[in-house]
Amino acid sequence: MVGNMKLGLWLRGARPKTLPLGLAPVIAAVMTMWQTVFAGVYGGSYDHRPCPVFGGRPPYPVGDYGRCLTAPGWYIAVASLCAGVAIFLQIAANFANDYSDGKRGVDSGRGIGGASIVDGELGMRGSSPADSAHRARVKARSRAQSQYQSQIPSRPAKEPIGSGVGASRLQAPSRLVASGVAPKKVLAAAGISAALACVCGLAIIMLTGHWWLAALGLACIVAGWFYVGGEHPYGYHGWGEASAFVFFGLIAACGTAYALSDTVPYLIIWVGIAQGLLAVAVLSVNNLRDVDDDAAHGKRTWMVRMGERRGRRFAEAMVIVPVLMLAGEFVARVPWQHVQGMAQDACGTNDAGRIVCNYAPALRAQYLFYASGALLAVTCVLCLCAVLAIQRRNHRAALPLCSFLSLAVAFAFGTLHLIAM
Repeated sequence: MVGNMKLGLWLRGARPKTLPLGLAPVIAAVMTMWQTVFAGVYGGSYDHRPCPVFGGRPPYPVGDYGRCLTAPGWYIAVASLCAGVAIFLQIAANFANDYSDGKRGVDSGRGIGGASIVDGELGMRGSSPADSAHRARVKARSRAQSQYQSQIPSRPAKEPIGSGVGASRLQAPSRLVASGVAPKKVLAAAGISAALACVCGLAIIMLTGHWWLAALGLACIVAGWFYVGGEHPYGYHGWGEASAFVFFGLIAACGTAYALSDTVPYLIIWVGIAQGLLAVAVLSVNNLRDVDDDAAHGKRTWMVRMGERRGRRFAEAMVIVPVLMLAGEFVARVPWQHVQGMAQDACGTNDAGRIVCNYAPALRAQYLFYASGALLAVTCVLCLCAVLAIQRRNHRAALPLCSFLSLAVAFAFGTLHLIAM
């Protein structure tokens, strides 16, 4: 039972409900760039030689030399590696945040069941002097946090349930260091996750030949660490939301697109902006839940600076705007007209003068149109549920709703742009 508790604690420490945020921009870029790669210049034709597996594509245009046929296997391999980089970097950042906040005492009282495991059997077995000292510090921080909470005046009775420090603690998930796990182990887990991301990144570099991507990966690792790590974490000074927008939106989408196609079209920037706004929404909901604790520990997030009421409106806007961007893209591309045009052009005359019809492309486009419409409806429903959860201060429900909304938006954008193939 103790072993299962440890495993479950580590799985929660990886924060799996937030992982769709890192995966969504990669999925959106992979689906959106498919047409550019396979129907564009690197789609080539079967008369052209295959593109190199390693070292990237040859320069284009240089006569006919730059035209080569991209292998679907190569595309899927690079896309999978990009997803691996995103997932492992996010897990590394989550463990690093757990380590840094735990060392500072910000997560005091966020052990399993609202208290540290050190008070139970798990914290007592196989303890070393260093672990015992760490447990003593955790207990002291928990007692100090309890004293602080007892000094906070009660909120007016008219304020909805779900606000205040006590309610935020009930909704806040458990943390590793606060649960009695040695900080060095949490830091080691962050290092292992970052190393796995580096392995995936090096494989991408070998396949694409873009060595400058190593600098981009290093910037992501540094940003993940100094969010709440180091002596002057930028997350404590109101830069966390801007970082989430850049790294979970623009960099993830544009970096994936460039690795796959050697180009970053404006469409990918539009998709990256939508995904970045959803990342800001998730971080805003998280900070709304912890707004009192953050203020008490000197963490000046946007929610602390705005105040709870304005911060809540801001979080709602960050959820609504990406869905409006998706709806605008859907209307602007008029996919129903494209499907109708493909159906009308399905028949033609062959060399023998006979009329031949091929409805397969039109049917495929029709199915994609239905799928994109269904995904648009799903995003609207998730958006409505997320906004209602934010309004009702149900942060436990709002966080996964916003996170999965990013996935729905990614698939909707991708499916919409597959129709034109």
